[in-house]
Amino acid sequence: MCAEQSFRLGYSTITWGPTPDLDRVFGTIADAGWEGVEFISVALDWLGTPKRLRGLLDAHQLPPVCLFGSVSLGDDAEQVLERQRRIIEYASELGAPHYCFLGGNRVALRLPDDDEFKRLAEQAEILIDYAEPLGVAVSYHAHPRCTVESEEEQDKLLAYTERLEICMDVSVAAFMQEDAVAQIRKYADRIGYAHMKDWTNGKFCPMGKGTAGLDFAAIREAFAEIGYTGWIMGEMSSYADFDAEESCKYNLEYLRSLGY
Repeated sequence: MCAEQSFRLGYSTITWGPTPDLDRVFGTIADAGWEGVEFISVALDWLGTPKRLRGLLDAHQLPPVCLFGSVSLGDDAEQVLERQRRIIEYASELGAPHYCFLGGNRVALRLPDDDEFKRLAEQAEILIDYAEPLGVAVSYHAHPRCTVESEEEQDKLLAYTERLEICMDVSVAAFMQEDAVAQIRKYADRIGYAHMKDWTNGKFCPMGKGTAGLDFAAIREAFAEIGYTGWIMGEMSSYADFDAEESCKYNLEYLRSLGY
């Protein structure tokens, strides 16, 4: 028997693509029973002002959780970093406690070198310095085709930055043929928030219907064991072969059936 859970469950807008009907999306998320919203792949000019977006969220009694961004290790690094400051400012004004970023783009045909991990860590520290006074926590999301894909690469990045948190994505761990449950325990002190989804045949799918071998009951127990008190965000990318609204409802029903 695991300890009583204290984390909260939210859902990502990524399932509906870059230009969703926000009022309808929030209604779907709230009606399904999720408790918060994460914004991925939706540009600020589509979201509108923080006041406008907060009004839509409040109408559905949903708090904002995170805004997503990305960095670059290329020639445009400084310009991209400045754009991330705008996202962090927006998150602060909206009242979202988290900003998370991907990047940089993985160089083809070779592994990242130590200098790239150092430069990525330096950018993380710059963003943390900017975000902390605004009340926003900064996390990095290891992801395929980015500088950091694997657990080993994530360890190299974290060795250069003591303050950076991570977004623990159980599906990415499984995709990399790594142990998601072991990583939850390993990174207990560095998890800023988490992503949870499933995948099969190279595409994301509703949780519990995948072929990645994810044990969502064991994942729940691991988060409870480490005393995780943050957000776990359900998601399923817009290119999945499943209806966004139906899968939003199904995913929470599935997690509830496992004691979430």
